[in-house]
Amino acid sequence: MPLVDILIPNYCYGRYLPQSVDSILRQQVDDIRILIVDNASTDDSVDVARNLAKRDKRITVVARERNLGLHASCNEGVDWASSKYFVILCADDLLVEGCFHRAISVLEKEPDVSFACGAELVWHEERPFPVVENSAVDDWRFLSTETFALERSLPSKVLFGGGAALIRTSDLKRVGHFRSEISYSEDLEMFLRLSLGRRAAVTNAIHGIRRVHGANLSAVFWQDFKRDMIEKKLTFDSFFSHEAAGVPGVEQLRRSVYRNLGKRAYWSGLSHIARGQRAAGLDLLRFAAALSPSLAYLPPVDYLVHLPNPLSHIRSRLAEAWSRN
Repeated sequence: MPLVDILIPNYCYGRYLPQSVDSILRQQVDDIRILIVDNASTDDSVDVARNLAKRDKRITVVARERNLGLHASCNEGVDWASSKYFVILCADDLLVEGCFHRAISVLEKEPDVSFACGAELVWHEERPFPVVENSAVDDWRFLSTETFALERSLPSKVLFGGGAALIRTSDLKRVGHFRSEISYSEDLEMFLRLSLGRRAAVTNAIHGIRRVHGANLSAVFWQDFKRDMIEKKLTFDSFFSHEAAGVPGVEQLRRSVYRNLGKRAYWSGLSHIARGQRAAGLDLLRFAAALSPSLAYLPPVDYLVHLPNPLSHIRSRLAEAWSRN
């Protein structure tokens, strides 16, 4: 049985595949398998993938004649996996050297941990390639489902790296396939399921590099904050309505998560108004009140402590508002 299986779903990212695969091979974990599932790409992705497979027998390529979507690729990987651990790495993203060893060591020591996840660094590809230094970081935290869900509903000072997570394959098989109705945060929905009745291990050490190149599948959500919030709510809805339904305390957790999402929408609404986008801002404020009615009359000041630099955030928003007066 291999130690780590890695799935790379791909669509028209042939130019990125060699670097993505190389970031896996540089982990210095030999007992691995890599499955590249190509979704009927119209570029040279299949040729690139097959050339990579010719050079390394651990790489297998599935070339679809018809695009079945990202979920189908991920679920094919779930069915294919037979390793002890499993990773999904998007074809345009990268792993940081040493992340496998760091995550495997935690999973080997803590049998009740379902997945071990590091942080992600965002890299705009027109900028110099980032230098990552993790040697001084050793801060694994072990989270219950409740803590994990609450943390994921608030802004984090560290970007959660779903693509840099090492998952225990037995747990993955237990929770089943990715849900096709979750179109955006399918990784978060899967991690919520994986954490139920288990623990999640999370570190601030950077394990992945998320490449921003203008053609990212998630770009439309990054540019529309309300849509991003709606999709996140749908993700939590799915979890609360299925696996977590009937779990003691789940309704309180649901209200707390919705309130956290509402806080984000509230302050984003004020930020939009400060930037002169009044209609969008008021829409976000109404959305915030729908998520948590008390936000209609009581500003969530406590939310600001979760921002990476709250004072700088407040100053910049005040400056924007002042400049428009």
